[in-house]
Amino acid sequence: MTRGLRGFTIIELVVAMGLTLAVTAAVFAVVQHAPDGFAVQSEQSDMHQRLRVAAGTLSADLLSAHAIYPYRLQGVAADPPGSFKRDTITIVGVTTTTTYWLKADDEAGVYQLMAYSGGNDVPVADNVVGLTFDYFGDPQPPRILRPLADLVGPWTTYGPKPSAVAAPPYAPGENCVFALDPSGASVSRLPPLAPPGASLVSLVAAQLTDGPWCPDNGAADRWDADLARVRAVGITLRVQAAAASLRGPAGVRFAHAGTARTARRMTPDLEVRVRVTPRNLSRAR
Repeated sequence: MTRGLRGFTIIELVVAMGLTLAVTAAVFAVVQHAPDGFAVQSEQSDMHQRLRVAAGTLSADLLSAHAIYPYRLQGVAADPPGSFKRDTITIVGVTTTTTYWLKADDEAGVYQLMAYSGGNDVPVADNVVGLTFDYFGDPQPPRILRPLADLVGPWTTYGPKPSAVAAPPYAPGENCVFALDPSGASVSRLPPLAPPGASLVSLVAAQLTDGPWCPDNGAADRWDADLARVRAVGITLRVQAAAASLRGPAGVRFAHAGTARTARRMTPDLEVRVRVTPRNLSRAR
């Protein structure tokens, strides 16, 4: 005898409909939030790119630096000698001198890493909301390595070579970094900053703005002799999402407030720290 086909029970139908509704709701939820996820991921990619450009540009210039100043050295907006700015650096290279600084215009909502090497200031990266430079230097004072009359250097462990003849306002064997002791030998004007054998020490604003001054106290382009100690520069960069709709309330995660109200729309600021050791600043000269 042939049995008839068995149909669905009410319970089975209810369970099947419930599963169908759950799957459908999940699909609609994913589709609804897809634009938010795409916007966040796209912006994060852009932020990483801006960090790479900013950090790469600064690092490349610093690697070949011959001298470094913690302020703007040139142009109509040049800072006075002895200045110190945490968000500004001037890098003197072989052929060019470039100043990098942070432009922060709250009224216009413009935040940029800027560069000046003559002509006009030009933007390097947009939406840079944090830029800090830290300086690390040789803790030991400079020493004379060989007689100043020798034709071939290096004559000092660091700092400018004193002249073997009088170079006013200095006597023979003196300059902004070296003075003469009672025996007539050249000794450093700079104090030790740590015991012998210590690694690089942090150089703070007070140490880089109090003299002694090179080439001398009266020079219009004078600079603090402690800048000759610099061996490494720390860079801290922070970028934000370009669109306010992807930023939340101002605070730890956001330097500038935005209009996002849900976590899935928020793209927190990104920050990177880089430490660069310029090759030319680590050589005796």
